[in-house]
Amino acid sequence: MTAMVNQMPSVATSRVIVTTSWDDDAASGLRVAEMLASKGLAGTFYVPTGRLGEGSALRASDLRSLSANGFEIGAHTVSHAILTQVRGPDLRREVEECKQVLQQILGEPVTTFCYPKGRFNAEVVRIVREAGYQGARSTRMLASDALFSQFAMPTTVQAYPHTRANYVRNLLRPGAIGALVTSAPDLISFGNWLQLGKRLFDRVLRHGGIWHLYGHPWEIEKLNLWPQLEEIFAYVSRRESVTYCTNGQLLKPAPERAAAEPIESKHATA
Repeated sequence: MTAMVNQMPSVATSRVIVTTSWDDDAASGLRVAEMLASKGLAGTFYVPTGRLGEGSALRASDLRSLSANGFEIGAHTVSHAILTQVRGPDLRREVEECKQVLQQILGEPVTTFCYPKGRFNAEVVRIVREAGYQGARSTRMLASDALFSQFAMPTTVQAYPHTRANYVRNLLRPGAIGALVTSAPDLISFGNWLQLGKRLFDRVLRHGGIWHLYGHPWEIEKLNLWPQLEEIFAYVSRRESVTYCTNGQLLKPAPERAAAEPIESKHATA
């Protein structure tokens, strides 16, 4: 794997930021990483630890390789449990143990977390905070605002063939009405996720903000979305006016986000 070019001079002063994130433990994430590296793009890989080294799952050596090449490794629970359905010690174990395992593998702090299926509530956020994470990513889409709740980081588009109705349902969740209004013109002329991703990136170029692509490498493999992924990577990469960073780097320059309370999310699109 070719080492990723570090294009993170100053997130705090950047007008346009691109970040990507990739969920679950499939070894097909290595192919995503190769594609990102070839375009000079950054990425965070959120990994559940319960199946590491089994079958087609990532191995500990894969995680060390990703980290050595500039990619961030974030936590995604032990068993990919839906955390709003877990209570007490089991909830704390899902959140804390995955962090400990990843840190032992990598020999460095793991500071970001991703809620499985994007589902969280006040209790889940409290446990994630207490575990020492600096922030957590949700699955809310069509967002591009530079300010957001640190423990409910939204995304812009998913590498997945959602229908228009799926996007609307995603935006009808609490806290997303502003994005629904802003994105209405794009949804009216919606064709597919690739077209939508380009249109939203163009809007961020014009007005500033964060363009955040996320996906599941196993879904990309299953649906053969590799050509579309290659196209969107080429479209957003190597722009002189853009800063490329991991999710964790995105969190660092705005401590005021930590004071914002994330809105409970019980439903998710993916």
